[in-house]
Amino acid sequence: MSRSLIAPIALACTLSFAAQARADTVSFAGFANGSQSVDIALGSPNVPKSLSTQAGGFTTSLNGGPSFVSYCIDLYEYLSFGTPFTDYTLVPAASHAVTNAAAAADIGKLYAENNPVNSSVAQAAFQIAIWEITYETSGAYNLGTGTAMFSGGTAGTSGALTLASSWLGALATTTNNAYAVWALDSIGNPGHQDQVFATPVPEPSTYALMAAGLLCMGVFGRRRAARQD
Repeated sequence: MSRSLIAPIALACTLSFAAQARADTVSFAGFANGSQSVDIALGSPNVPKSLSTQAGGFTTSLNGGPSFVSYCIDLYEYLSFGTPFTDYTLVPAASHAVTNAAAAADIGKLYAENNPVNSSVAQAAFQIAIWEITYETSGAYNLGTGTAMFSGGTAGTSGALTLASSWLGALATTTNNAYAVWALDSIGNPGHQDQVFATPVPEPSTYALMAAGLLCMGVFGRRRAARQD
């Protein structure tokens, strides 16, 4: 089995078990590819807030599983790198309450565009686009107007804002049937930012491989138990 296939299967297994648990352990190692600064202004119906912060994706681990990149969907809290948090709950993003009711579906479309997100500028753009989708309620995604506005900082000079705008503009013609979107929910735990990420929806052949792998694990487990009896 190829290494590129093992990682999605391992993460899918982790998610399968985590979704049944009442609490999940999540740790953040740092920004996956660096970050860009940006100025943000949130207006009603959001709780009004203005801040300057760093935008980028986080290298994340869930319940000790393989690392992946998650993005913040909570501009009212903070988190620390390198500290395990033991009170997250993994939920489908559609069941996680945010200001924009269409956020989960549109974040799925953002992933489905399959734009390269492998630099500090691109990851900042992806994060800013996710924030815009999460907090904008005007019916149109525009970083300069509406209930969520983004400007300045290195995101403005590096091109991250321009890139985020172009990706948001493509959502109207994008469909998503390839990605499942998840939220790491920390509601009720001040100081913990809620996070979002997506996993590929496995092809039927991948489901068969996952089932075969789990079956083998069960067979080996029974044989080991029999030897110990």
